[in-house]
Amino acid sequence: MGETNETDPNRMHTWRFLEPSELTRPTHCPELPRVIEAGGPRSLADLRDYVTAEGDRLRAEMRARGGFLLRGFELNDPESFADIIGALGYRPEAENPFDTSPRHKVAASVYTSTDTPDPYPILAHNENSFLNARPRMISFFCFVEPPRYGETPLFDSRAAAATLDPSVRDKLAARKVCYRRRLPKKRPAWAPNINRTWSEAFGTEDRDTIEEMVAERGMTCRWHPNGRLLHTENVVDPLPVHPDTGDRCLNLQAFHRTSILGDLDEVRPRQNPLHNASLKMGVSLLYALDAMPVQILYGDGSPIPPAEMAEIRRATWEHSVLFAWKKGDLLVLDNILTGHGRMNVEKPRKILTSFGDIVTFPV
Repeated sequence: MGETNETDPNRMHTWRFLEPSELTRPTHCPELPRVIEAGGPRSLADLRDYVTAEGDRLRAEMRARGGFLLRGFELNDPESFADIIGALGYRPEAENPFDTSPRHKVAASVYTSTDTPDPYPILAHNENSFLNARPRMISFFCFVEPPRYGETPLFDSRAAAATLDPSVRDKLAARKVCYRRRLPKKRPAWAPNINRTWSEAFGTEDRDTIEEMVAERGMTCRWHPNGRLLHTENVVDPLPVHPDTGDRCLNLQAFHRTSILGDLDEVRPRQNPLHNASLKMGVSLLYALDAMPVQILYGDGSPIPPAEMAEIRRATWEHSVLFAWKKGDLLVLDNILTGHGRMNVEKPRKILTSFGDIVTFPV
């Protein structure tokens, strides 16, 4: 798929792919992402000028590879991150209603990537793939480099769709998927950063406004007495066609017991065995009590069998890339072509995110 290394004759920046020494496990996707490494002028102003001049080429890389990583430039704060995202021509969202991940804003259109507790891995997903309208672009900035672990795994969504067992792919295409969310009025004391409250998710405490927002997006909802809980439900196509490349991509968030326990198995060698076992017991208990914050089903409301969910997980992880973050890294992804997640974290670590360029898919 082209050259491995190329030096830009104008600025002496190297266009390459990740080296094995930069990966934390072997990969079948050696060309995700493209790496642009500073080799010449690297100040914020230089980088701004560079990405502006190379915008067409960078967008071509997004379509070809699914994303690119700017490494070795002088990006030191959230404002610099936002500056470069703007210079790339993206339109980041100021707010993110309906978001499932607990996070907080740190600058204009810049958020923490997640405030989910460190031991938990975050499932492979394409941002807001539980909605028909989702960001076309998502970016990540390494503000504080983790000492180890804390990777943001990347997933080639078109390769996952192409290699999915045809019988599972056909069922997903025909039946779609349904997401059921369970949003509390207050965060439970025993799990303060696992779920968002309904006022956090929708940005308002007015129930009538929330019902209007839900209806506008083709969703349904129902309230428990006194607003103690809000349940929402919506159906989306998990195999959308990319608007530019025409590729069918696997876009979903696998909120399923099989996937969550599988991801905890992924990080088990990195954790205290008893701690990992307790996390798995907690997940199993939440499912037994029908208390999971989000669940994925087929579009008709029937469960997705564990064997089919395991096949989805296999196709996803088979096309994954895990690399070690370096301070100042700026990763830009096509959110339809490339999914992401989070491995378990050892602090300190602070990864920021910005996303935008909304695209809407039919059900």
